[in-house]
Amino acid sequence: MPDFLPPPDGTGLAAKLAEARELMATLDLPRPLAARLHRQFIAICDAVKAAGADEASGERRLAAFLATLARVGEKTGEQGNEQA
Repeated sequence: MPDFLPPPDGTGLAAKLAEARELMATLDLPRPLAARLHRQFIAICDAVKAAGADEASGERRLAAFLATLARVGEKTGEQGNEQA
């Protein structure tokens, strides 16, 4: 996935999307679960950039997705794909 730079203030929707992408990368998940979460992330990205998209709705969807990632991370207890 190509890297992109969110606004420097770090509070915008782009920064939160980057946070979600980085969090997904740190989780060591079974392939089916990782694929499902990735599809959800892509759906959020697509919805946010669609013509006439409502930013508040995108923020809510992304917040719910970040909460899901946090729960998944707690359940697996495994964070860190960068194992040595």
